[in-house]
Amino acid sequence: MKLPGIIIASALVLLSAAACDKDKNKEKASAKYEGIVLNEIAAHEDSEDIATWVELVNTSTEAITLDGLSLFISDSNFKGQNICELSGSMAPGERKVLSTEDKGLRTGFASNDQFTLVLGPSKDDPVDSFEHAADGPTLGYFASWQRIPDATGEMRKLTYSSPGKENVIFDISKTRPTAVWTWGAHMSDLLYNDAKNLRELKAKGYDHILLNFAAFGSVPYRKLARQLIPLCEEIGLTVHVWIQCFYNGGWESPIDDEKKAYKEEVYERIRNECIDYLENWGVKGVHLDYIRFGGTAQKHNYGEVNSVAAVNRCCREIREITDSYDEGLITSAAMMPETNGALNYGQAGYLMSQYIHILMPMIYRYGSYNFSDETFQDRSDYFANQASMGGKGGVSWSGIQTYNANNSGMTAEELRRDIELMAATKAEGLVLFRYQLGTFPDINDLYKR
Repeated sequence: MKLPGIIIASALVLLSAAACDKDKNKEKASAKYEGIVLNEIAAHEDSEDIATWVELVNTSTEAITLDGLSLFISDSNFKGQNICELSGSMAPGERKVLSTEDKGLRTGFASNDQFTLVLGPSKDDPVDSFEHAADGPTLGYFASWQRIPDATGEMRKLTYSSPGKENVIFDISKTRPTAVWTWGAHMSDLLYNDAKNLRELKAKGYDHILLNFAAFGSVPYRKLARQLIPLCEEIGLTVHVWIQCFYNGGWESPIDDEKKAYKEEVYERIRNECIDYLENWGVKGVHLDYIRFGGTAQKHNYGEVNSVAAVNRCCREIREITDSYDEGLITSAAMMPETNGALNYGQAGYLMSQYIHILMPMIYRYGSYNFSDETFQDRSDYFANQASMGGKGGVSWSGIQTYNANNSGMTAEELRRDIELMAATKAEGLVLFRYQLGTFPDINDLYKR
């Protein structure tokens, strides 16, 4: 039997109205959560050492209920699996971190896998979402995807993370120009008793830790480093990796004297080490030690291939790597304290500072140098001038000893006197060698930001 045209038309109108109602209901379901965004994501699968976590932020000006809101994951293992049901509410500007560590997320997901993370009342009704391609970047221990600018910008990978904090690109000008050379063996002491000594360093005015590369070597040290680095981030300390350039168990010249050419394998090793530390450990600086020849630089000069050029090439390549991340990463270099560094060590500070942000001359006055107060300060001014001559905004932080000629740790009063001498020079900052030797004084009044 043929239906009258008017009945067919009415039926179509009803179907269309039902579809519209369904779309409106769907729109209403997600609209009530508008303002809650995925702000930072760290995907580390179900690792025992490093958690997978997600940070949410309420970008609106009103409190928003979370009841009925969930996180859904689709990857090689799951197809829209609900991994977290949310409840309660979020105040304006509030942050919430959901992690596998405290079971806030039921499962992790991996950065080396293609996945889609959906925040919404259902997997098909997103309030916000993030997609990671199969060929996208993987994350090191402390890397994450973050909205830059915070809460409003596009997601981008950073090698360091900021769970529960504002997402920002590192800016060294917001820190104090004060640092401490630290060995891997010092990590246990820094972490002991709820990191009492680490917190004390910060409280006394020291903002940067130059952590020796050995801290990332053995399994026991690596476990401690995984605790130390995020704790430093929480406290407000910046960690730099302290690497050895032309010393690898012994001096390793970057010049092949027979071929009168650079040893490409030496530069490749240093580049690879630099990338590994940045990608996997979330450090914000690369400190170059042994960026020199062992006092014999003048014996390795063959025209364009020469000791000064060899040192500068290493500085340039490391700077190119750090700049490529566009994350505010900092380069620094340990300098011998002589003024003829180019002749003996291949270190021409005014050339190195074209690539190195911070020259760190080791002005160790006690022992073999036995510098007077005047020479102590003159050397500090010399390297500050060298840094400025590079014309690229480089500065110098003077490195000083925390122990005397008998290798005994200095008292806070003795060390404070030497620090005050340095603070009166052109050097912008200070570096102490070393942690756990000598009593560090409070220097908040001398170095401020």
